Amino acid sequence: MIYIIGCCCFVLVALASLWFGYYVIRYHNDHELPLQLTIISLAGGLLLWEMVKSFRFKTSLPKTFRPITEQEYPTLFAIINEVTTSLNLSPIRKVYICPDATAAVFIQPQLRNILFEPNRNLVVGLGFLTQMDDDEIQAMLYHEFGHYVQEEMRNSISVYTIGQFSQSFVSIKELKKQGTWETQMKLQLLLFTYFAIWICNRINKAYSRLAKQMEYDADDVAVKYVGASTLQRALLHAACIRYNYDVVQWGIQQLQSQNIRVDNQYLALSFVGNYSRPARRLLSEEVVKRVERLGKLEPSNTIASKNVQQSALSLNEYRGEVQQLCPALQFAQWLRRGFAIYTQQKLLETSVELEIHLDKKKHKLPYFDGSYKILLDDKEIGTGNFIKGYTLRRKTSPGKHKLTAYAPSGIISTPFEFEVEQDKSYHIEMDYKLHAKDGIYDVFANNIKKL
Repeated sequence: MIYIIGCCCFVLVALASLWFGYYVIRYHNDHELPLQLTIISLAGGLLLWEMVKSFRFKTSLPKTFRPITEQEYPTLFAIINEVTTSLNLSPIRKVYICPDATAAVFIQPQLRNILFEPNRNLVVGLGFLTQMDDDEIQAMLYHEFGHYVQEEMRNSISVYTIGQFSQSFVSIKELKKQGTWETQMKLQLLLFTYFAIWICNRINKAYSRLAKQMEYDADDVAVKYVGASTLQRALLHAACIRYNYDVVQWGIQQLQSQNIRVDNQYLALSFVGNYSRPARRLLSEEVVKRVERLGKLEPSNTIASKNVQQSALSLNEYRGEVQQLCPALQFAQWLRRGFAIYTQQKLLETSVELEIHLDKKKHKLPYFDGSYKILLDDKEIGTGNFIKGYTLRRKTSPGKHKLTAYAPSGIISTPFEFEVEQDKSYHIEMDYKLHAKDGIYDVFANNIKKL
């Protein structure tokens, strides 16, 4: 409601600006207003134009998503239909497969989702389909579809859509030197973009608090239909598959430099899974918490069918011409010696702890609640805030790094380059400075100290 009311206010201001520009031109002989004031009208017209364009927004799918039909994959669709029927959900719109170890039920946000129930799509990665048995696939799908029987999800879809719609304005603002007239013409658009960013921040903060509980609630839905032990097995197996999949991709990259290809990477992943059991510290902490929440892990003696797995392996037969092909079994045996190297690299990548901090209300300015992104080596690690301050904790690798800040406009950042040692902890104090003449803030790291 806040967003809708805000949009209406901005539209009224833009329309008033257009009328004012018409008045200045139409009655320029009856008053002393300079014609240059028509720039206000142009500012309103630009805002309305960008808002109309954003009404056509639609999120695009990754290029790796490939739609499949029930005729191509009847075993998977049989489980999907069973799950949606049990949960009294409408049929899935489209089913996609992708190369990764992932699974998700998702929507492509459109403004109609504010009023009407969206069409749901499902994507399942071949990393899961080629490794999990039918019971684990079923448990995974009950969890994913379980999100959509929650009242919280039904109520948040319209808010999620508004968030996606708002983000279409974030890319409009660019920090570059502009002339006075160009700056004034984009003023209303700039203010509306700040408003949209504020809405996005509110949505992200609210959703981050809700997301963990929604995962637990979806787990409870799955437990109701497949039992706690089956879901625990599926969660742990999925976490192991993700880790092993990353190792297999790492190994494939090592061979590509020699123009060698693995004939079936998912068959190789299956061979790797026979001997690879990642340690707990290498698995996601959140997955471990979810498994422990469901009670004591009991061993399963039942032998589940693998119809989905057998069908999936046939979907990935390698086709192509290369100088040399490596059989999947040979690759898995070679990779067994590389596991220790990969594991050591993963542990090394997260052996340094960083704490990035800005004092709350350190300065009198700014008067607005301005937010910006904190980037470590040009990758976003969190959000900064002028007035509220922040403390970000991040694990990284030893060596040299660069810390910067970013916002679409009104923010510049002095890059802070630093070097850290393995198995150490560091505290980085942030600061900012207003350049009133240029109307911008410089965000920078003030100092770093070893803890």
